[in-house]
Amino acid sequence: MSWGPRGCGVTPVSLAARTLAPCYSADLRPAAGSLVSAVGCTVLLTAPALRGSRAVAWEYRAGSEEGVILTYGFRHPPNVSRLFENRATFNESNLSLQVVLQPGDSRLYRLRAQEEATAWFHLRVVEPLSPPQIVGNSLVKEGANTKLVCRVVHGTADAYWWKKNGQPLVESERIQFVENTTLVILRVSISDSGYYTCVVSNAVSQNETSLLLKVHRECIPSPAREKPGGQPQKRDSVSLPVLSRQVCWEAVSRLHLLWCRGSVLSPLQTLHTWCCLWS
Repeated sequence: MSWGPRGCGVTPVSLAARTLAPCYSADLRPAAGSLVSAVGCTVLLTAPALRGSRAVAWEYRAGSEEGVILTYGFRHPPNVSRLFENRATFNESNLSLQVVLQPGDSRLYRLRAQEEATAWFHLRVVEPLSPPQIVGNSLVKEGANTKLVCRVVHGTADAYWWKKNGQPLVESERIQFVENTTLVILRVSISDSGYYTCVVSNAVSQNETSLLLKVHRECIPSPAREKPGGQPQKRDSVSLPVLSRQVCWEAVSRLHLLWCRGSVLSPLQTLHTWCCLWS
C-alpha cells in the first residue's frame, strides 16, 4: 500500500464518534469534533466515504507523537498495530472503528485515505470514580465539634456534595464545608444524628457513600432513693429485648435515659449497649 505525502491535497471532512452502552453515566449521544468517554468503555468512530478509500489508515496523534492504529487495503485483512491489538475492531463495509478504551487513549484520531482525510477528532478518556470513603468519628458527644472527610481512591472527582438522610445538606453557622470534600459540624446536637452521604461525580460517573453519625449525651445518674427506715431502695431494672441493627441505636438511647433517671442496668444490658455503640 502506498501513500502520498501527508497533508498533500487533503480536504478535511467531519469525523463523528459516540460511546456505546453500557458506560457508567457517560453521554451516549453522537458527537462531532470531540468526545469524553470512560476507561473500559467502547467508542465507535465513523466517517463519510473518502476518495481513494480502497486503502485507508486510522491514525492517532498525542503531542508530537503520531502513530497508526490499523491499515486496510481492499481485499486484504486489516493490519492492527500492537498498541491496539485485541481491542480495536474495524468494519470493512463502512470503514468505522470500535476501540475499547484504556488509560492513555486521550488523543487525536482521524481516518486517512490515499486522496483525502478527515479532520482530527479529540477523544478525552476519563477514569470512572470508585465509591468514596468517609473518614471521621461516627460516635460524637453532644456539644463537641466533628469532622467528616470524603476521599476518592480511584479516579478524579470534579464535584463533591453532601446529604443528610437523603436530603441536600445546606451550609449554616454550624454546618461548614471545606473545599466540599470535608464536612465540619460545630457544637453537635442530638438532632445532628443521622446518615450523612458524600456524593462525588465527574464527566462519566457518579458514586456515593453514607456514614451513620450517632450523637450521645453525657449525664450524671441520680442517687439511689432510700426506703423508709434508711435502707437504700433498689433501682428499677429493665429487661432488654433482642435488638436488631435497625432499632439498636434507639434502644441504646432509651437505656441511656433510664440510667440517667437512676435505673440499674444489668451486665447484659450494659454489654448490649456497648455492642450497639461500637458496632
